[in-house]
Amino acid sequence: MAGNVKLKDIAERVGVSIVTVSNALSGKKGVSQEMRRKILDVAEEMGYEFQKKVAEGGKIGVVVSDKYLEVGASFYWSMYQEVVYAASKRNSFTLFEILDKEISGQSGLPKLLLENSVDGLIVIGWMDSAYMERLYQAARVPVVLLDFHDGRMERDAVLSMSYLGMYQMTRYLLERGHREIGFLGSVDATESIMDRYFGFRKGMEEWGVPIRPEWVLDDRDLKTGNVEFSLPDALPTAFVCNCDYSAGFLYDKLLERGLRVPEDVSVVGYDDFLYGHPFAEEITTYRVDVKKMARMAVRILVKKMQGKAGHDGVRYVEGQVVERTSVRHLNPDILPVPYR
Repeated sequence: MAGNVKLKDIAERVGVSIVTVSNALSGKKGVSQEMRRKILDVAEEMGYEFQKKVAEGGKIGVVVSDKYLEVGASFYWSMYQEVVYAASKRNSFTLFEILDKEISGQSGLPKLLLENSVDGLIVIGWMDSAYMERLYQAARVPVVLLDFHDGRMERDAVLSMSYLGMYQMTRYLLERGHREIGFLGSVDATESIMDRYFGFRKGMEEWGVPIRPEWVLDDRDLKTGNVEFSLPDALPTAFVCNCDYSAGFLYDKLLERGLRVPEDVSVVGYDDFLYGHPFAEEITTYRVDVKKMARMAVRILVKKMQGKAGHDGVRYVEGQVVERTSVRHLNPDILPVPYR
């Protein structure tokens, strides 16, 4: 019967009316959470095809952990706003849910999924692999990941070019004469930071410059996500930072020690998003094309919501180097061509 299951079949199996089944599957009110879950489980067991074609518009759920939003006007707030705009251009509207950082690392699933409120889901920002497996098992709608990916799961995702971007930022410093270069970022925190670290390593190894372990600094507590780090006594001439937010903390710590950027230590970042910090106007960084990433994620999701099969895999969106004033040229007589 799989593939030809009707509402009547499900109603007979559960022992309720066809109206109750219809309300449960469509997310309408009037059905208890316990009964809705039972009907959904039975429907799935019987092979009912949940992913109906959404001809026009549709409801897109967006979820993000609150740990990414606690810093006020964060990078992910900006990304969410771009998703809303991209969805509106496709006659879709969005429902937003903030997940508690403790819950998203354990068992609590988005209400948007449990209540069958959306036709598709975008997950912004890294979340625990075990949690994501539970989310996928519970989801009866297509899911697209935005700005993170777990290599252990073959899922659709849209990311910035972390590896290439950080490689370019490292080369930027090397081309300007720096050979003592540190990396600021907790490599094991997320796959994106790890990619950025290996982009840094590629640049250093290409130029035959050794990486000094004491200058590879963790920038955050892996459990809380809070930015916490200390500077070594002896410093490099430059730091590559995994994100501008951490670069802002580094800038403050250097000033506290009586050092200047870039006269004493040069600093480059990643994201081009440092809201409300004076260093934002000075930092040379890799600009992430947030608008294009959001547009691509929405396009992939809407296509799947419309019943078009296929696995898009991981899509990477290229950014660009943005030059400001945070890097000192150690060889001013031999300057590289400026980045554009």
